[in-house]
Amino acid sequence: MKTLPPRQQDVLNAIARLSKEKHYAPSLAELAALLGVKNRMTVHQHVTALKNKNMVEWEPNLNRSLRVSELGMQHLTIAVEEEFEEIETTFESRKGSVTSLAAAKSKGLPLVGKIAAGSPIDAINQTTDFLEIDSDYASRGCYALQVKGESMIEDGIYEGDFVIVKPNPSPNNGDIVVALLEDGGATLKRFYKEKGGFRLQPANSSMEPIFVSSQHELQIQGVVVGLFRKI
Repeated sequence: MKTLPPRQQDVLNAIARLSKEKHYAPSLAELAALLGVKNRMTVHQHVTALKNKNMVEWEPNLNRSLRVSELGMQHLTIAVEEEFEEIETTFESRKGSVTSLAAAKSKGLPLVGKIAAGSPIDAINQTTDFLEIDSDYASRGCYALQVKGESMIEDGIYEGDFVIVKPNPSPNNGDIVVALLEDGGATLKRFYKEKGGFRLQPANSSMEPIFVSSQHELQIQGVVVGLFRKI
């Protein structure tokens, strides 16, 4: 197994460290701060080199899409799992509201607001409520959103339902995601990478998909991992 240049090794370790610590992919600015580098372009060059070596997976135009690949994990020189397994994780929304997992475990899942299954709405409205369900979702850093609209009805997701979301800024094609658009709108759709951008696909044959050019910002807040419906 070939040894990486020292600075590329530092960047690879830093990506793994921040990903484990924060439970989402780091930005170039965060990597630069951790490494003590003033110029983010320097970090960009090292990340590009790592991507070319298949050490990381990265979509430069997709916010927080940087993660260590399986090959890259074999080249880490820090014990990421052991070093950060005791760190308490939190979910920080776009508006800066933070809910600790300790509170989530005792009260249920944080219910952080409503998400549009239809046309995008303003960024998720924050609440301090909890969805009281007996599950292990809280220990996985998940949170709940109440669905507003009918764009996902063909996937069995209806207005008033609660989707359980796991923070993940790097979804796979076909995942149902919570997406924040450049104009601040939030929406619930299936995610697909397209040539030159991304497609947010509704599960309602009467509605049109949303296309986001690679020149515009798209933030993926998380992937839907469960559904809860009150009867």
